[in-house]
Amino acid sequence: MAVTEIPRVAVSACLLGEQVRYNGGHCNHRLLQSVSKNIETIPICPEVGIGLDTPRPTIRLVHDDDKIHLIEPKSGTDYTDDMIIWSELQSEFLIKQKISGIILKKDSPSCGLERVKVYHNGNPRKEGQGLFAMVFTSMNPQIPAIEEGRLNDAVQMENFFARVGMMHRWWERDQQGWTMASLQQFHSEHKLLLQSRSPNAPAALGRLISDLSGKHPQQLALEYITLAQSHMNTIVQRKHIAGALRRAVGRLPKTISGRSRQRVHTWIDGYLAGNAPRMAPLAVIEQMFEIAEIEHLPWKRLFQPFDMNSGVFAKI
Repeated sequence: MAVTEIPRVAVSACLLGEQVRYNGGHCNHRLLQSVSKNIETIPICPEVGIGLDTPRPTIRLVHDDDKIHLIEPKSGTDYTDDMIIWSELQSEFLIKQKISGIILKKDSPSCGLERVKVYHNGNPRKEGQGLFAMVFTSMNPQIPAIEEGRLNDAVQMENFFARVGMMHRWWERDQQGWTMASLQQFHSEHKLLLQSRSPNAPAALGRLISDLSGKHPQQLALEYITLAQSHMNTIVQRKHIAGALRRAVGRLPKTISGRSRQRVHTWIDGYLAGNAPRMAPLAVIEQMFEIAEIEHLPWKRLFQPFDMNSGVFAKI
């Protein structure tokens, strides 16, 4: 499967408006509409996937004999094995589709990523993970995963799609075949983005790709993106974003005056203090790169896959 121009993202089908929920309804997520031009979606519904009807009796996670089972309480039917087998096959299919992220329905016994109810002797505890979510994330730790509820937070939404953008660019390079040179170039392009999320990430990843202990570049590239995504899966802090922005200012050509640079730092200070959105320093720095007629890829990676004027950065 060839890589598409925009990232492919797998999404719980009910979040896309498909009437596949247990009650025959859906839970269409409005924010997915707002980013629809930036991604290509692949709908998935594990419960329909294993052959359950719509509408259908509810199913739940049940702890029994030190194991987690997927049970329909009304009939007592155990769907655990069916769900695990389907999840493994679907996970392999999605990777063949070269998805760059996955958005899942929270609280679902099949799709929930965290705090899903697990029943102990009839008493629920919010301690589990949906079976499909568990299988997929275990098989593919390099793929960014998020529940739709977290997309309501603009900072978390932006960080998720920054991770999706990085994954998409990895797939683009992957289809060409990895060499040590292309892996080092990929790392160089993403240093600012990594710095903006986890200041220690560039050095850690640099050490990884400098280890020439006989690993094939293809294997090393997979290890690289898996570790990079782990570093990116974090709570975004303004001080780290500000640090990356200041590094970007340092990469402006010498033709940009000291006075202009100071103006940028003033905007960065305002963002760091919470008095200005990230859009303010981003726009000023972008303008300076344009005036200098320089396309600096590490800088571009700081706001892709979104367009600078998408409105996303005005909210964070």
